[in-house]
Amino acid sequence: MAIVVALGFTLIAVFWRYALSDPLLWPEDVTGWTLVGLIMLGIAEAYRRGDHIAIDLLVDTLPNRVKPVQMLWSHLAVLAFSVVLGLSAWEAVHFAHSFGSYTSGNVEIPSWIPQAPMVVGSVLLGLTAVAKIIEIFFGKRPA
Repeated sequence: MAIVVALGFTLIAVFWRYALSDPLLWPEDVTGWTLVGLIMLGIAEAYRRGDHIAIDLLVDTLPNRVKPVQMLWSHLAVLAFSVVLGLSAWEAVHFAHSFGSYTSGNVEIPSWIPQAPMVVGSVLLGLTAVAKIIEIFFGKRPA
C-alpha cells in the first residue's frame, strides 16, 4: 500500500509540474518518508520469507551438520543488528521529540514522525530473528 501512496505522490508532482507548470514542493519530502516507512516496515517480512539478499557462496559448501550453527549465527547477527538499529533509532526519535525539532525542507512536521518507522521496523526485525532462533532450537515456528 505504501508503494502505491508513493507512486501517487510522484504522479501528482509530475502532473502538476508538467501539465500545470506549477511544481508542488511537498511530494518529494512525503514520498521520501513513505519509502523509508515502506522499507523499515517491510524488512522483517522479507527476512521472515527469506526474500532478502543473501550471499550463499560459502554456505552452500558447508556440511549439513554445520548449517544449523551457521543459520543460528546468521540470525543472532540479525538480532544484534536490529537491537543496535532500534536503540539508535529510539534515541533519535526520543531526542527529536524532547527537543521539538522539525524536518527541514518544504514540509515541516515534527521530525520524530518520519523517524518512528525505523523503531517499529527494527523491533519487528528483532522479533522475527528471535522467532527464527526459536525455530532452530525447537524445530517449529512459534505461535
